[in-house]
Amino acid sequence: MMLGYPYGWKTAAGLFFLFILIIILRSKVVIKGHLKRVGSDDDAELNIKALYGIIRYRYKVPIVLFTGTSVQLKEQVSKTKAGIDTWKQYNEEIDAEKVARTIDKFKHLLHMTRNLKGWARKTLTKVHLLEWNWTTFVGTGDAMWTAMTTGAVWSVKTSIIGLLSQMVKLKSEPKMNVQPIYQGAAFRTEWSCIAQIRFGYAILAGLQLLVRMRKTKGGVKAWQNILFKA
Repeated sequence: MMLGYPYGWKTAAGLFFLFILIIILRSKVVIKGHLKRVGSDDDAELNIKALYGIIRYRYKVPIVLFTGTSVQLKEQVSKTKAGIDTWKQYNEEIDAEKVARTIDKFKHLLHMTRNLKGWARKTLTKVHLLEWNWTTFVGTGDAMWTAMTTGAVWSVKTSIIGLLSQMVKLKSEPKMNVQPIYQGAAFRTEWSCIAQIRFGYAILAGLQLLVRMRKTKGGVKAWQNILFKA
């Protein structure tokens, strides 16, 4: 009988770790986005929480300056792992040339990586959109142009949510509103959303992407050279 004890403990330990693994894989990665613009004041924030809050990522853009030919951003990034916070701040300038280079990079990655679009579509089908709120107030100072602009904004919003509904799973009715302001020129908009994906699906998607990266010419290093080169 004594010989059976070690095997019993090993079985119990194996079942315990299997139980913990299942809990981890079934946990949710929660993504919250918020964007607000009132006049020339902007505020944008992205929060990602995983493993029941053990891992947190926060990206915030508190200042956006339009300089005519470019956009200057003040960025703040916070990462939390096991209760330890690290904050970093960046200043970045985005112009038309930088946008064009970024587009070229992603076109290159699409061309060199086998079925990257298919991977993205399959991954997005595992994303659940829990909340979508978007309210906009718009006025041009002229009643006719205000009405036309209101209709155009509605068209853009419905097109975006229509596209999203084909890519992710909507778990609630999206809330959208466009209010015309006839008293004068004005623009205010506020958007927020909450989405989630199971941690197991996120890990699987990451592994599938890694396999695709390794199969490209030059492997993972080729991806790094494209994404991070000046």
